[in-house]
Amino acid sequence: MPASRLFCSLVQTAWMSTCLGEAMRFRRAANNSLKNVQANVLREILENAAGSEFARQHGLTATSTVKDFQNSVAVNDYEDLQPFVQRVAKGYQNILSNEKVLMFEETSGTTSGTRLIPYTEGLQRSFNRALHPWLLDLYTQVKGLWGGPAYWVVTPGAAAGRTTAGGVPIGFANDSDYFGSWAKPLIGALMAVSEDVKKQAGGQVWRYLTALSLLRSADLRLISLWNPTFFTALIRAIDEWSGELASDLRDGSCRTGFLGPSSVDNMSAYAGKPAPERAELFRESVTALRAGRPAEFAARLWPHLAAISSWTEAEASNGAAQLRSFFPHQFWQTKGLLATEGAVTLPMSGAAAPVLAVRSAFFEFEEGEEGVGAIRLAHELTTGCRYRVIMTTFGGLYRYRLHDIVEMRGWWRNLPCLAFAGKEAMVCDLSGEKVSAAHVKSILALLPGHLETAFIAPEKPVSEGSPGYLLVASREESALDQRELAERLEIALGENIHYRWSREAGQLQAARVMLLPVSPDRLNQLRLQRVEEEGGQVSTAKHGVLSRLSGWEAWLSSQLSGQSCRGR
Repeated sequence: MPASRLFCSLVQTAWMSTCLGEAMRFRRAANNSLKNVQANVLREILENAAGSEFARQHGLTATSTVKDFQNSVAVNDYEDLQPFVQRVAKGYQNILSNEKVLMFEETSGTTSGTRLIPYTEGLQRSFNRALHPWLLDLYTQVKGLWGGPAYWVVTPGAAAGRTTAGGVPIGFANDSDYFGSWAKPLIGALMAVSEDVKKQAGGQVWRYLTALSLLRSADLRLISLWNPTFFTALIRAIDEWSGELASDLRDGSCRTGFLGPSSVDNMSAYAGKPAPERAELFRESVTALRAGRPAEFAARLWPHLAAISSWTEAEASNGAAQLRSFFPHQFWQTKGLLATEGAVTLPMSGAAAPVLAVRSAFFEFEEGEEGVGAIRLAHELTTGCRYRVIMTTFGGLYRYRLHDIVEMRGWWRNLPCLAFAGKEAMVCDLSGEKVSAAHVKSILALLPGHLETAFIAPEKPVSEGSPGYLLVASREESALDQRELAERLEIALGENIHYRWSREAGQLQAARVMLLPVSPDRLNQLRLQRVEEEGGQVSTAKHGVLSRLSGWEAWLSSQLSGQSCRGR
């Protein structure tokens, strides 16, 4: 075995040994009474809450039963808990938990803007209770992962280093912090792309550094990402920058000056060994890509790649299908539901869908996809039914609506298998019409063509006038011209009685269409670019069929200036 592969295998062995304890405890819990395991988890959480301001207000003690807890605490949205979070942000302790809040992590919300999620040592441990069993299972089941590096998506961000008014830090310094202090240095030794690239936030420098690092990683074994469109957009950028990347591979350099005046021409910290043979192989791979042979492109560059771990369900399904065209022979694993607030599910070999992270939080499930439904505990779920997730976390969020919908797919040992079905309340409502993502998805499926990357967004008037909806799509995916597509779209939206009433009342303009002279991959890249400009994290951006951002027509026109892309 070459020295580099031996080193990777030794580090991987050390890393997996740190996962063994939690993995064994998870397996034992999976074989025990689900009702009892969850009751014990709630008891742990309430022990951490004892004496806190929230516990005193709600009469909670370490001995409160599940029924006591449900009777004392209402189901909460983030806004209900926000006054407590704001007090923590001001520096007060013992507000939501008797554990010290180490930091806040930011997340975007369904019904509000940026949210601050409190992180404690207990919450960190709860993540490891899910991450460690998942990792050990993955590396045990997929033998080809051993002996080479992995690409764990590194996201640019400026959150780290900031604090709240009360001095509480905001944001992890590095993505690997999620795995805990013991695993962090081991993960760092196995990363194909250094976490330092996230310091290059802004512009496209971090993308270039990511692309160059991956191209240098001929022994890549695993790609772990969130939204699959992130990687297809990166491949599009690799094609666009192929000349510059080939030169840097050949010379062992890293020159990013061509990306703009704010870029450093020679980034010596990211230089590597000259690799003229690798550069030539890359040129040949790009030729295959441009000839419509994406699988050959990927196989030439990363011949040892064994697995892809990614979102594949709900709104990510189309993006996953596109990425599979590059990696049709690799093992594909559906990511579990890992929210900023806590771990909900984790993938396990042999399970019909990711399984409940039974030791990571106390879970309740509300029946149905909308409205008021009966609340069920984890052991009361029924196969084939859909539920909305409510979780009580070690970080101090109690009976918290996650606004995620899951579908029960059966049982793995004594744990429910829960497939992610989408976000709750994915609705745009400009004038009472309540256009939902589910309706939009069904419309796009019925329109002629293959509108896999298309989306609908609200368009609000700059001054006077009524708002409306805009369908954005690649010309390559539509079987109709703009006028015909707009007419069909308007009829389909009119199936929603509230939309029809708003149109008849003059509250909405007729739906319009922008067919763009770009490929589907380029359209995905443009969506990622706008997410980044709006301050979002591109690696976790959810490219659904319904965007809540308005102003797409003006923004796209400015990006594609000189190309015919006006909407009707």
